[in-house]
Amino acid sequence: MSTQANSDAFFCDRKVLLLIFLAALLIRVVFVFTLKDGFYFSDEFNYTVIASHVVEHGTLPESFDRSPLFPIFVAGLFKLGGESLLYIRVVQAIIGAIVAVQIALIGRRIGGSFVGIIAGTLWTIYPMGVFMSGILYPAIILACLMTSAVLCLLEKPDGPAYVAWVALAGLLLGASTLAKPMAFASIIFVAFWLLMQKTPGRLLLTSVFLSTALMSLLPWTLHNAVKHGKFIPVESRALEKLVPWAKQPKAPVTADKRKQRQLRQATGDSAPVTRPKVEETSDKPEHKPLGQAKHNNNPVTQGTTNNELLAMFTQMAKRYPGEFLSFFEVYPTRVGFLNQAHREKARRKKTERFVRYIPFGSDLVMSVSMLSVGSLYFFAVVGIGSMWREREKRRELSLFILLVLSFALSYALSWGKIRYRVPVDPYIILLSAWGIVACWNKVFNKEPTTPPPQDAT
Repeated sequence: MSTQANSDAFFCDRKVLLLIFLAALLIRVVFVFTLKDGFYFSDEFNYTVIASHVVEHGTLPESFDRSPLFPIFVAGLFKLGGESLLYIRVVQAIIGAIVAVQIALIGRRIGGSFVGIIAGTLWTIYPMGVFMSGILYPAIILACLMTSAVLCLLEKPDGPAYVAWVALAGLLLGASTLAKPMAFASIIFVAFWLLMQKTPGRLLLTSVFLSTALMSLLPWTLHNAVKHGKFIPVESRALEKLVPWAKQPKAPVTADKRKQRQLRQATGDSAPVTRPKVEETSDKPEHKPLGQAKHNNNPVTQGTTNNELLAMFTQMAKRYPGEFLSFFEVYPTRVGFLNQAHREKARRKKTERFVRYIPFGSDLVMSVSMLSVGSLYFFAVVGIGSMWREREKRRELSLFILLVLSFALSYALSWGKIRYRVPVDPYIILLSAWGIVACWNKVFNKEPTTPPPQDAT
């Protein structure tokens, strides 16, 4: 979809790309300079501590169980420019501005210059995109890696170098998984997307894509195998940490224990009633989180474990629809550090560098978030309908929808939050840009024209 030839010429001049980059950078840098030299959220503190350990010791902490890419990225910046929060935030602002240019290029590739300009502008002023550029969190790096991969995937499928582009996309999405493990779902969904293409060599493309994606994960997976002695692709965290609500339920108080407690209260004896001591052996399994305990042949223990797993999956099934919808919330509702008590507790227990008062939970901020996200959703729905009617655009449409769903379906297993959506917000913005142009053409009776031929821009 395009409007007029002169806008295409303007876009091809690349001056508009520079303008979008500078505008996005200016907005983000101004926001960064309004932030205090302290931590606004606990993740910022944790990533900083890990990065400082890497700089000091040259390796990740022994207890490290998270995705490695972002802490190593922060450690590299610390090594180059010192341990300054302002410095890291400015670098993230630059990456956020690069994402704006990438979104503009994707928009141009799918719908012409007008769609590209609108899409790049929307990301430039998108409040969550600006906000996350100033917070030490993997979202902006992850967004940049994923939009780079999408640019590769949307190259000419019949071009001689398309296999190489697909291979590069696999490497980039593999690296994305090392930033956030939920991105692994994007690898699966994109492989399915490649397999469903009506192009010759789709099996080869899918195989190449999966091979290079797994190549990105291989070194860290081998590291985990050596360290933990088992297959762990990305994160070694226990299930209770990956899925916070999957904690083992507290054991019910049995009648025997209740009688013992009543007996102690009656006799005034605080010591527990002695029971025959079971002989302990050296091979007694160590207590491990749910899902990680060693296999036990005891039927009673197996039955208890099976009941716990059944209860966990039942709870997951009940929560899943709500968590899926929460992924698309229009304003943040699950930010613990908006609670003053949480910040005060962090200041006492961790560091006084936690910012005591933050304005991000104000009514004004919530209203801006609702207005911006709500408008994007409305025009994205229009864009989906408009692209679906143009049969030749369903290839791009399906890619955008699959990427958004890959994150929504994955995060619904744990917690659906607005900040988890930021890496796939560019595709909602691209659909919204298409919807805006479709409405413009409808209102002003503009006939959509074929977008210009793709180039290597």
